[in-house]
Amino acid sequence: MPPQSPRLINKPCQRDSHREKPDTHKNNAGAYESPVSGVGIVHDPDWTNPTPRGVVIHECGFLEANKHWNFTRVFSPFWRLYFNTEPGHRVILGKEVVELTPERIVLIPPHRQFHCRSTRPVPSLWVHFSTSRKLADKSGGALVFQPSAAEFALAGDLIEAISEAGLREPTDRNFRLAMALVLTALARREIAWSPEFPPHLLKAMRYLEENLASDLRIESLARAAGIGEARLRADFKKIHGTTPGKYLSEIRVREAAAMLFHTDKSLEGIAETVGFGTRFYMSRVFKKITGESPASYRRKHRG
Repeated sequence: MPPQSPRLINKPCQRDSHREKPDTHKNNAGAYESPVSGVGIVHDPDWTNPTPRGVVIHECGFLEANKHWNFTRVFSPFWRLYFNTEPGHRVILGKEVVELTPERIVLIPPHRQFHCRSTRPVPSLWVHFSTSRKLADKSGGALVFQPSAAEFALAGDLIEAISEAGLREPTDRNFRLAMALVLTALARREIAWSPEFPPHLLKAMRYLEENLASDLRIESLARAAGIGEARLRADFKKIHGTTPGKYLSEIRVREAAAMLFHTDKSLEGIAETVGFGTRFYMSRVFKKITGESPASYRRKHRG
């Protein structure tokens, strides 16, 4: 049996009862394409490239009664860790339905589309993060584990630290606890990782991130990485699990989704800004990756 769930710390600390509660209905966007949901504690909102063994904590958060948990077609390039101290929320990945309960730590890897469903408001803890490591298993499901004693303790301490900080304030304590919880979960023996990214592949990925709006060629990418084109293609496929072209498309779709959600820029303007060239080409690639058109995405997720 797992250790007792940290239910006591679901109650707000008396000394922090005067702090302003976040307007979850107004702000909670579900973090579709951004690691910042608007209702959590932001540590690093940027797409910082972590070291081969490193982790970047984007956001952590805890809501005593998370009322807004119904989001469809969530798709993003960062990891998520979920831990709920009561049942009532679930995530759906294809035919897989994962209930979020006190008996489960749930990790959702990047670039996996899923739906959030809720039957009632429940206490929920989350961490959004990035890591350079890639999973060996590319089946597309969630990673679900029974929490260890260490994970239970860290989750409980993190909930307490977030509550003490007033839900929105980044502190050294909530950052280190979020990092410790993520690192502990990622260290599980059950997780199979692909080989680490070599320096030349990290250079190539960084070059794509920084030049996504340019007319990129494989020869310029190979030159930036300091290797030949054939080796670049082979290493990208072997270690990253995709081609440089597909990886670039995912980055462009990510940036396009962010602009669709946060700006009123035209589809033509967005397509040009992120490097698709035309709105028609952007629409075709966007729908292939996310399952819906840019126009539909904007209407649905901006209400």
